[in-house]
Amino acid sequence: MSNANKLLVVESPAKAKTIHKFLGPSFIIKASMGHVRDIPHRAAGTKFGIDLEHDYKPVYEPLDTRKKVLSELKDAAKKVDEIYLAPDPDREGEAIAWHLQEALKLPPDKTYRVTFNSITRAAVQNAIKNPGKINMDLVDAQQGRRVLDRLVGFSLSPFLWKKITKGLSAGRVQSVAARLIVEREREISAFKPEEFWRLTAELSTQNDERFFAQLVNWRGEKFALGAPAASNEKSARAIVAQLEKAAYQITALDKREVKTRPGAPFITSTLQQAASTTLYFGAKKTMTVAQKLYEGIEVNGALTGLITYMRTDSTRLAPEALSESRKYIGENYAPAYLPEKPNFFTGRKDAQDAHEAIRPTNVFITPAMVAASTKERDIVRLYDLIWRRFVASQMAASVSETTTATIAAGDGILEAKGKVVLFDGYTILEKERQQTVEKVVKKVAAAKKIEKKDETPEDATENQTENQEQTLPRLAVGDALKLRQLTPAQHFTAPPPRYSEASLVRALEKEGIGRPSTYATIVQTIQDRGYAQLKQRRFYATELGLAVNDILVANFPQVMDLHFTAELENELDEVEEGKRKWQKIVDGFYRPLAAKIADATKNAESLKGQPAPNGEKCPQCGGEMVVRYSAHGAFLGCANYPTCKGVAQMANKGGDAETGEVDPDAPTASCPKCGAPMTKKRSKYGDFMACANYPACKQTLPINKDGKVVELPVVKLDCEKCGKPLITKLGKTGPFLACSGYPECKNTKFLDKNGKVLILPDVSQEKCEKCGAPMAIRMSRRGPFLGCSAFPKCRNAKPMPKEK
Repeated sequence: MSNANKLLVVESPAKAKTIHKFLGPSFIIKASMGHVRDIPHRAAGTKFGIDLEHDYKPVYEPLDTRKKVLSELKDAAKKVDEIYLAPDPDREGEAIAWHLQEALKLPPDKTYRVTFNSITRAAVQNAIKNPGKINMDLVDAQQGRRVLDRLVGFSLSPFLWKKITKGLSAGRVQSVAARLIVEREREISAFKPEEFWRLTAELSTQNDERFFAQLVNWRGEKFALGAPAASNEKSARAIVAQLEKAAYQITALDKREVKTRPGAPFITSTLQQAASTTLYFGAKKTMTVAQKLYEGIEVNGALTGLITYMRTDSTRLAPEALSESRKYIGENYAPAYLPEKPNFFTGRKDAQDAHEAIRPTNVFITPAMVAASTKERDIVRLYDLIWRRFVASQMAASVSETTTATIAAGDGILEAKGKVVLFDGYTILEKERQQTVEKVVKKVAAAKKIEKKDETPEDATENQTENQEQTLPRLAVGDALKLRQLTPAQHFTAPPPRYSEASLVRALEKEGIGRPSTYATIVQTIQDRGYAQLKQRRFYATELGLAVNDILVANFPQVMDLHFTAELENELDEVEEGKRKWQKIVDGFYRPLAAKIADATKNAESLKGQPAPNGEKCPQCGGEMVVRYSAHGAFLGCANYPTCKGVAQMANKGGDAETGEVDPDAPTASCPKCGAPMTKKRSKYGDFMACANYPACKQTLPINKDGKVVELPVVKLDCEKCGKPLITKLGKTGPFLACSGYPECKNTKFLDKNGKVLILPDVSQEKCEKCGAPMAIRMSRRGPFLGCSAFPKCRNAKPMPKEK
């Protein structure tokens, strides 16, 4: 019989598993699996599940997928004397705790709220010793956002359905984020490159020590972008001719000592940015892996949370974390690497400062120890990033000496810049990286047969030659120098770069759009809605995204205004602080919006049926084509629809002629049937290549994650069941043969890596030892295995018998 008299409810099973190790047998640990209630789409007497006439009171209903969980929690709650609600320590977590209390009808006198910023034995046990009650200010802040987002999304979306196409959606924050991408797209399209030239001289001292200098001034004017002398080749060549005859002499030397302080420990946004640029992680993946680190993994036989809570906007560190980091640095590095006092960092003025910065829960658990304890490469790499940033933040600054030599040559002045590192300081951690964790990670990757691609940090190759540091030889004012080579180089100004996930998160943070808990969701939502596509790690606005943005900006300028959205976020933050009532904020925003939507629905111009941009004709009847939209994007449709159902793809320019930018979706293959270009398309199953002559030619080709066409093996074989030809298809586990008589005949055959038909043994006598059903041969990427035919009710699986 159980002695448990206390119930602790967390959000996830992984967290429950870790905490179970820290609490004794008196505790029952259960997981709510996240939110348990939400606002229904429809409810009697409400609009979108919200009672507009009674202070915007939302109606809450249990989620269908959580009814079983709620039933189990209710049964467990009846058997205990104390109930501790321990979802995540943020606004969403507080709301989940409140919903649990309401849905389970928990008595307030025996229900407690506990939070812990890290999942360690000390943190969990300390939280249990100091329980509190649910913070209704936090709950109200979450309710206000949820109600406002529901009203905005459910009100604007039908407007888009009427004016563009069905299936579209708009959101209070997602639409503003999409606007950033659309405006950047327009900046790039409108950009006109400007030519300019640079002159680089290779010089040498009397001892033949060589270095480089750049021309910075010509005849009293700057030699740079915008200067007439640097604007064209003719002028640059004329200057070269004169400088080749000139005498070179050092006229000034400027030496400065520069101290570079380490960066602050990570907050949510900077972690997402660093993981994107360094590890190629998307924002969603970063938060998923960080969640695993927070909830805990086993290191040296002990299950523990490895990092503090990962949704934070504060760079603050707990006193014990500062002491621990200084102890680690003192024990592992020379005294010079430990500053006299801890380093402190100033956060943003609007930071909520609810949680400390993201850091290791125990700095003595090194990345190498984690790498030796898990085979999950992503966990090791992200922990390494967080650990090194935290340790570096408490190390001494690096010290460099920069030297600028001014050189006179005829009518020109050149500058040579050099840098010498006097003390590496915190940068020593980066030097150690390749010698420690990466070696272990490579061994893990090799064991799992992971193919490691060449990884160059984002933007690392941009302006590479201009940013290279050089070490200057010993120089003195008055020294004569010898010209070895003079190189003119043509350059063109570049358009503003497209947003990456990292730079978009940075822009959202700068503009005050969204909060740490929502950045990853925002980035993912605008992709899921089809308003932007991430190609080669850069965001491209789609035709659909352009159309949706334009009609929203034209008719709802306040909703789409960045400053207004940021101010609204600040007002909602004040609810969390107990300074404002969420109902008044919602009322002040929604009533004017509802009136505007009614007017725009009646008077705004529809985007349906706009003339084709290039006067294209219908491929079937020769009639006029018009622009139409679907949830998957824009296309051309015959104006005579439904009499004629001709459609065609929107013209794909394959890049920008002005900027030279190449569209990654430009045709990269020819149709094997008709020879027309193949273009990338997207379906609910993923990307594929389709013939541009559709619907006259319906040929499609599968593509891999890199957008390359997958060459399927050619196998000529007839179905032994119905006699029709078997055709090669691509499935999740690779190519296979399927009967062309599908769906009447569902015969399939597996292919090996060489495209040959696999001859599979007879397993009709094999029975599932768990449920007794027949076992069947299944295929995975590693090859065939036996799986229960009663799947998914029975998930039993085992390797193929060796004798077969």
